[in-house]
Amino acid sequence: MALPKVSTATYTLKIPSSGKEVTYRPFLVKEEKQLLMAMESNDTKVMAKAMSNIVSACTEEEIDMDDLAPFDLEYFFLNLRAKSIGDVIKLQMRRPDNINCCEASNEEDFCEIEIPVENINVDTSKMVDPNLKITKDIGVKLKYPRFDQVQGMATDANELKAEDIFKMIINCIDHISQGDEIYKAKDHTKKELNDFIESLNSEQFLGIRNFFEGMPRLRHDISWECPNCKKNEKITLEGLESFFG
Repeated sequence: MALPKVSTATYTLKIPSSGKEVTYRPFLVKEEKQLLMAMESNDTKVMAKAMSNIVSACTEEEIDMDDLAPFDLEYFFLNLRAKSIGDVIKLQMRRPDNINCCEASNEEDFCEIEIPVENINVDTSKMVDPNLKITKDIGVKLKYPRFDQVQGMATDANELKAEDIFKMIINCIDHISQGDEIYKAKDHTKKELNDFIESLNSEQFLGIRNFFEGMPRLRHDISWECPNCKKNEKITLEGLESFFG
């Protein structure tokens, strides 16, 4: 006799960058095991791959993970984790370096914070149109980098080097157009694409920079309360890692 199957609830979510609605289920023990093993590796590329695999496995519709921007995957995974583990994130946050509100304060102070996941959103109001006009006849269509590309290029200071930024831009070109002619990036070498970018003047390149600088992030404001003087300070959490610190 076959063992009984446990039914699983499903939920819907809108992808921030596209507005597309997808149906997903909470992750199961097998996916949680994969996540725990990835976290134990302390390897950002391994963790990014695990997150991508889990989101893909828990989504009912077919979804191309390469089409998800970093903030899409962060937002999706945060909501997926909420439905799997709990709708409220509980953090024990140490005193931020830029807060020194009283004589009794020290770096060991911490504040317990609870954040309902439903209150965490992605602000897409500053998104820039990916179709850029370089000249009257020449245009470029850009796409957002994948989550693993951004994670893979991050340095210990959690910033990108100039060389990495240019590599990211090259990887994020979808196509270049001239009149009715379309030149797909995948059909051209990295050197050809790099030569094109380097041929732009400062004003033309500014449009490309604005596209990436306008890329949304997972962001939420919280209030950190000093356990000594009870003064509150506003702190902005940004990026998925901030919500599991």
